[in-house]
Amino acid sequence: MNDKQLQLVTFNQAVKLKAIGFNWPTYFYYEGIEESFLESGNFPVAHNLDNNDGIRKKFIRTSAPTVSHALKWMRDKKGLHAFCDNKYHGWHYEIYSIGNDAIRIDGNELQIFFETYEEAESALLDELLMLIENEK
Repeated sequence: MNDKQLQLVTFNQAVKLKAIGFNWPTYFYYEGIEESFLESGNFPVAHNLDNNDGIRKKFIRTSAPTVSHALKWMRDKKGLHAFCDNKYHGWHYEIYSIGNDAIRIDGNELQIFFETYEEAESALLDELLMLIENEK
């Protein structure tokens, strides 16, 4: 990734997003079932496909949005209220609610800091995916 590209979600984040219903079109996707390789298309498509085509046991494509795109989807579809901020010791995230569930997680109070905004944003996404996964 160069400094002009937004960070894509990791393979594990992509799989978890797929499991909770992420279906927005993306240019990038992971193909396969384990530490997949990243592919890209010429136009955005919802890549969350599961196929058994008779040749390959499993042909799976999992959308790979940017972290920012995934967080926007969570705001729009899951009612997320969270943000990243830079305080005295570095970047951190804060979560206030998901849907109607009030949550208060403050990375600044917990002394969880990151060197870059992108690291904080990715950690925020991991935390949200874990919270949603634990709801089930």
